[in-house]
Amino acid sequence: MAIVALLVVLFTQQKDYRTDAEAALESNVSAPAQETPAETVEPSASPSASPTASEEAPEDPVDAVTAAAQAVVNRGDDSVINVLGDSTSNTSNEWVYRWAEELGAEASVAVHTWNPETGTWYVEPRTFGGGDRAITIWNGSATEGNPGFPLELDGMIEPEADLTILNYGHFGEPDFVDSALNELLGTLDAGGEDAAPVVLTAQNPALATWIGYADTNRDAMRAAAEERGLPVIDVFAAFEEAGDWESLLADEVNPNEDGHQVWADAVRTFFAD
Repeated sequence: MAIVALLVVLFTQQKDYRTDAEAALESNVSAPAQETPAETVEPSASPSASPTASEEAPEDPVDAVTAAAQAVVNRGDDSVINVLGDSTSNTSNEWVYRWAEELGAEASVAVHTWNPETGTWYVEPRTFGGGDRAITIWNGSATEGNPGFPLELDGMIEPEADLTILNYGHFGEPDFVDSALNELLGTLDAGGEDAAPVVLTAQNPALATWIGYADTNRDAMRAAAEERGLPVIDVFAAFEEAGDWESLLADEVNPNEDGHQVWADAVRTFFAD
């Protein structure tokens, strides 16, 4: 019996040892690793993506000034226009007065003319048409005028002008014309955000025998207009499109009656809204 009891004890001890060993082994086994979910990557915006439909291209400055100038001529209330020019716009048979007569169909137009002898305006203006609306034109044009004239002659620039037209090119040394033109445009703040609109002309062609600098000065007018975003009344093109442009001249450079009508038509067409 003693032997049997001893065997039972030994069997029980071995079972306990086996159970403890299995428990220890299980405690050393690592839990399976958890998978890390892949990170969601949002697609980046393409640098070349086109703008939205609501975005609009900025307005061309030349178009903006052109529209503002047309509004001055065609609006319902009173307007003041300053013309600064040379011998192609200073007498009563030339384009300024022809244009004024056309404007008189819908307004009362008064044209004040510069008197070079007194260095001021003639007392009595030339008047055209009738109506409740008043258009006042201060025509500061003079024989052999150049962009330096308004800078030197006090009062030729009208400070209250709603619109200024610069009509130069047939007279003056190119270097001086270029310099004076840029100074004049600066004085007028031409192209400035709050400035009254300024329009330039590209004057009619001249004969090859003309000793002036019509082509060079015309190029200077165009270049200055482009630099400041200003419109140009292309009288040069109007003469060429008329056909035999030489027949439109009274001399080497100044238009005759028919030429001034072509000029006036070009001005009227430009300002038509």
